[in-house]
Amino acid sequence: MRFCNTLFRLLSSPSIYSNNSSRLNRTLKKLSKMAQQTANQSNLITIDGSYLEGGGQILRNSTALSVLLDIPIRVEKIRAGRAQGGLRPQHLTGIQLLAQLSEAKLHNGNIGATEIYFTPKTIKGGNYLADTKTAGSVCLMMQTAIPCLLFANGSSQLRLLGGTNADFAPEIDYYSMVFQPIAKRFNFGFDMNLVRRGYYPRGGGEVRITVNPVDQLVAADLTDFGQIKRFFGRAFVSGTLPKRIAHEMAEAAKNLIHKQYAKEISVEIEVVKEPDNMATGSATGIIVGAETTTGCILGASALGKREVPAHEVGTQATQDLLEDLSSQACVDRHLQDQLIIIMALATGHSKIRSGPLTDHTKTAIAVAELLTKTKFTVTEVSNSAATNTHNSAFIIECDGIGHRRIVHMPVKEINDGDLKKELEKAGDKLVLIDFFATWCGPCKKVAPTIEKLSESHPNAVFLKVDVDQCETEARQYEISAMPTFVFIRSSKELERIRGADVDAIEKTLAKHYKATAAFGGEGHSMLETSTASAAVTTETDRERLEKAAQELFGKPSKEQTMTTLRLRLPDISTPVNIRLSTDRTLNEVRHLLCNTISSFETNPFEFMEPPAMKIKPEDEAKTISEAKLTNAVLTVKKISV
Repeated sequence: MRFCNTLFRLLSSPSIYSNNSSRLNRTLKKLSKMAQQTANQSNLITIDGSYLEGGGQILRNSTALSVLLDIPIRVEKIRAGRAQGGLRPQHLTGIQLLAQLSEAKLHNGNIGATEIYFTPKTIKGGNYLADTKTAGSVCLMMQTAIPCLLFANGSSQLRLLGGTNADFAPEIDYYSMVFQPIAKRFNFGFDMNLVRRGYYPRGGGEVRITVNPVDQLVAADLTDFGQIKRFFGRAFVSGTLPKRIAHEMAEAAKNLIHKQYAKEISVEIEVVKEPDNMATGSATGIIVGAETTTGCILGASALGKREVPAHEVGTQATQDLLEDLSSQACVDRHLQDQLIIIMALATGHSKIRSGPLTDHTKTAIAVAELLTKTKFTVTEVSNSAATNTHNSAFIIECDGIGHRRIVHMPVKEINDGDLKKELEKAGDKLVLIDFFATWCGPCKKVAPTIEKLSESHPNAVFLKVDVDQCETEARQYEISAMPTFVFIRSSKELERIRGADVDAIEKTLAKHYKATAAFGGEGHSMLETSTASAAVTTETDRERLEKAAQELFGKPSKEQTMTTLRLRLPDISTPVNIRLSTDRTLNEVRHLLCNTISSFETNPFEFMEPPAMKIKPEDEAKTISEAKLTNAVLTVKKISV
């Protein structure tokens, strides 16, 4: 509405129709900018920051996934569930860090703000500094930055300043003892150098992190508890406090463990007085952990407080750990929510066994489902050892979206006779060919723009063809003017633009690039295998297909067991849900596709199960139950002929 009102006001002004062309140009530029902003806002996803516990967790997870999936978001009612709502310094610092590493536009990024707009671009590796200037947790900044930097275009170094051991946040020791080894199960890691510890209220801590990117995360199964192998931990004091306090915390922890577990199980808790140059201020605390024979690692921690005896601090941390162990959880209450983003992004089916879900975990699941479109299931499992609700066990699982790192490839100038080879190599990616000449002025003028477009569209291929050096290609494409830009996918020409018309190039690129990246946000492919088809499918096709499935498979009888197949079709961001009984076959689903969508009838295709496993023809003839495809997520992939 604001755009329309401004347009009417400007066009009604007689001055823009005068001979003053600069006035008209300024007007047109303003309208163009407003039109772009209006278009961007129409794609925004709004996040309700008051959901569940209404704290900082929903803000951290939504901005991290916004960066990873290149989705603009608006977060409203920020920290509405807190006494002092809105952005606090530690939250703002974390968001500003994400904005740095993704070149994002952050609107309304101020202390106390209850609503922000966040529009990310490309994740870039590099050196980044974030300083809360308070005792705000550096670990919460790590929690959001590390998943993003795993998909950057190069290695990254983070220098984080703030609190290393803070209340209501994971402690730095937890990250080194628990999170780091579990991360390896999902195919990623990071190096961490603790320069100095910082405590409430002064902060002053410093941690340096190195993150090397990965191509993709792999699914993990953390549901086999095994047996307790060992207990470990670290009790510390710093500043003017005596070391005996750390000994008291450690002894309380050991005594409580030995009351429940055989003394043959090793319990090693390191007792430390921090060197003055390694800590800012006085503090006490303890972390207690356990490792099982199957590689599960759980932990719990507590910080000392005035007038709270040391043995109570040690007991508090140990009780939290033993509570999780009593449910045979493979993931403790503090790690639950941190793994949700990782599971959603991974390739394949992930599942973890935990105790009762925390509000942080429920929030993380809601945000992940909204932005990634994946679906989590939570199932309570029987536990013979359970004596109360704290001992209940749950399985949290999901099929990850198979998010992959896209590395920007610079514009490539090709030699005579190589164009066909490059197009074959590009497969189903969008290709933009710039036919130019070295003596052409407009060609030189538009070249920097094409280079920038290649950086912001990493999932497309940009080629340059010198018409004087590649006469064969120039004749083949009937190039008569320079520059000429030809858009191609699957070796078929989509459109062409003659001349250095930057606006037309950008609009045409945006139109065709969206179809390439439909499964995972612009510039992110969901699976290693290609999913584009010779003919583009649409949201209308999806709706028609779901309706046809209801008509074909009908309502189940009481004797039938029902399941839902989720089909990822080319160029449709939302999977198609096919509800049918388990005695149906995939062949019937194939016929449904062919009869409903014409492009499937004329183009051969196959079913793929993530990450890239082809469903065999003989399995298509089996019932869904026999083929073990109950609740499967399948990708429909074009077969090149």
